[in-house]
Parts: sequence; C-alpha cells; structure tokens
Amino acid sequence: MRMLSEMKKLLAVTASVFCAAATLAVGHPAYAQAEPIAIINAEIHMAGPAENPRTIRSGSIIINDGRIVAVGANVTPPSDEFRIIDAGGMPVTPGLFAPVSALGIEEIGGNDEGNDRRADRGFPLSASLNAEDALNTSSSIIPINAAGGVTRAYTTPDPGGKLFGGCGMVIDLSGSIDPVTKSCVAQHVAMGQAGANRAGDTKAGAIALLRYYLNEARRYSQAPEDYRYMTNVSELTIPDLEALVPYVNGEKPLLVEVESAPDIRRLIEMQREFGLDLVLLSAREAWMVAEELALADIPVIINPLQNLPVRFEAMGATLTNAAMLQQEGVRVSFYDSDIGYTHNLRALTQLAGNAVAYGMSHKDALAAITLNPAIIWGLEAELGTIQAGKTADIVIWDGDPLELTSRPTTVIIAGEEMDRTTRQTMLARRYLDLSRQDLPIAYQGE
Repeated sequence: MRMLSEMKKLLAVTASVFCAAATLAVGHPAYAQAEPIAIINAEIHMAGPAENPRTIRSGSIIINDGRIVAVGANVTPPSDEFRIIDAGGMPVTPGLFAPVSALGIEEIGGNDEGNDRRADRGFPLSASLNAEDALNTSSSIIPINAAGGVTRAYTTPDPGGKLFGGCGMVIDLSGSIDPVTKSCVAQHVAMGQAGANRAGDTKAGAIALLRYYLNEARRYSQAPEDYRYMTNVSELTIPDLEALVPYVNGEKPLLVEVESAPDIRRLIEMQREFGLDLVLLSAREAWMVAEELALADIPVIINPLQNLPVRFEAMGATLTNAAMLQQEGVRVSFYDSDIGYTHNLRALTQLAGNAVAYGMSHKDALAAITLNPAIIWGLEAELGTIQAGKTADIVIWDGDPLELTSRPTTVIIAGEEMDRTTRQTMLARRYLDLSRQDLPIAYQGE
C-alpha cells in the first residue's frame, strides 16, 4: 500500500510538472530537451523543504525537463524512457554554489586583457558597471570548476579606485552561451580599510562618503529630471546614481567588504538608517557581533580559513568564526579570497570541511556552500536543495563531499549531465605516456 501511495504521489507531481511546460529550468529553455534521468541507490543530502534539510538513505531522484520531479526512498521512474544512474550508495548533494567569485570576468589575474574584475580610479563610472557586459562564456575556468561540482556562481566586479564596483550576476557552469541565471543581483561596496583607502585614508571618510552617496542616490530618485540642476559635489555620475536607486530603497542587496567588529556595527546602524539590504563579505571579526548580525538578519560570506591578524582591523580573526556565527543564527556562506576565489572554486568543499573541524556541524557546513548562497541571492525557490519542483543541479560524489580526497562522479546542471572533460584531463591523458616514440609528444595527439 505504501508503494502504491508513493507511486500515486510521483505520478501527480510528474503530471503537474508536465502541465507547467512553460516553466523551465532557471535561465535555459534549451534544458527542456534534456533526457529524463533517474538517480537511484543514493544517499541524498539536503532533501526535503529548505527549512528542514535531511538525509535519505537508499533514495531516488527523478529528473525531467531540467527539474526534480520527485525524491524519496520509495520512488521509481514512471517509464522506461528515464536513463538510470546508480549512485552505488554514495552521497548525492545539490550542486555547489559559489557565493562570490570573478568567474567569467577573470581569466588571468596578472594580465590586463584577461582580467575585467575592476576599473581603474581614473575611469568615470563605478556603480553603473555591470559584470554581465564583460562575461566571457568561453572561459577555460568554467568547465574545470564544473567538473569539481560547482554548478552556480555569483560573479561580481570588484571596487576599483572607488567605493562601488558595480553589480554582479549569478551564472551556471553548463558552458551555455547564455549562462546568466539572475542579472544585476547586488552592488559591491568597499568599506573598512579597503574603503578608507578610497576615501582620504580614513574609515570615517569611507562611512561619510557612503552615506553621502546613498543620500544623493535617494535625492536623485525623488526628482531624476531636476537632479542635474541641483547643487552637489558628488563624483558619481548620473548613471551611477541611477544604478544605486534600487539599493538605497532596499530592493537589492549591497555586498559590503568589511572586517572589524566596530565597522560592522556602523554598517548595522546604516542599515537601520537607510533600510538597506546588506550582505557582508570577509568579516573576520563578525563572530564578535554575531548576535547583532542575527537580529539584523544580515548574512555573512566568510573565508573560514582566515585566522591570521594580517591587518589591524582583523586582530580578532579566528578559525571558529563560522561555527560561532552559525550558533547565533547568522546565515553563513563560504568563499576563498585567494586562488579559490575564481580559478579553484571547487575548493569550496575544503573550506566547509575545515569549518566542520572547528565546530560547525556537517549539515550546516554543506548548507553554507549549497542552500545558503541560494537564499542570500534570492534563488532559494529554484536552487539549493534536492526538492521536487526545483531546478536539477545535482552532484554525485565518490565519498563524503567535505573530505579533501572526495571527487564528483556525476555533475548535473539543470537536468543535463555535464561532460567532465577539461583541458587538464586532456593534458594529463596526452602526457601520460612519456616513452620515446616516432613523433615528439606534442604531435602524437591525445
């Protein structure tokens, strides 16, 4: 009887998905053509409602038209058309979601031509810059990170010589020519010492300048046609002020780079003053104000490995930052401020594993690299958990995903299994045999 009940539920969900054929996977109508897939014999992590993630042993996931149709311990494919992937009892998780990166706008950090992360100080625009305009969909870094289990990433320009860097976007790593999941998501802002460096070398100047710009943007929004005739000393252009309007009104989040507890408190005060939607980045001393951040409902994106007092504003850096924030109810996500910022995003699992080593639960650490970024960037209805109706971003692992030696065996983005061949795997195969042959290695092919 229980099996019959489960089958009835599956057929009902399947029918509802087919009836909503116009509602396809995030950002990609082409995914409607992906073949139906059934993942069986899986240890499914982060299944069920987003507010109550759990693990299902020996479960199955049914995927069609780029979406998860059903998930559970007693579900089977509704027809023979579904391709079966046997997970062999291995862990299956949502795709990794990098909350901050320069993926697609930085190919080579030390080369100007291959780096569109920031504008120089002398450039007249800042807040009005849009990362999507510089997106390189042919980036060789995208397939490398996709093979490592990263299925979505938030890509943002950095503040150059000014407080604002411009707006970022969420992209998928499918290799599509149109990978943008969500455009112009948040505005990147430099505060703390980074802001001080752009405001007379004083944090007071950075806060004063930010407040002034926000007030100017609000003034512009109230009378855009008359603003150009008003007296002001703002360095921001009309396009910049116009771009800031949704952020001043709290309609979109400000991604604010900050470190010290006192600076974070000032930002919390500004949140109340302006009604801002804030997301903090780096925030090495966030644990000191964890209760205040939780009350203000401000999420934090941190590097859990940052524990050195490299600057005066980071004297309180600690490896337990993530665990203490989580314990107070702050939504936490992880990023790497070094090589893992873009070129090695797949190291997100290493960051999460280290957070577990210093007091965070395994469930919360996994959420920090899957569900929490989706919530932070307003995509939790589509991404972040393995749940019926959501976009099918799914990874099968050969071991615990937070263990350093574990690797993906299957990566699915919006219902389509990815080819995990990369430039690195091709080079490794090409030079595996170094024995002397008739032709030099470079001419022997793969």
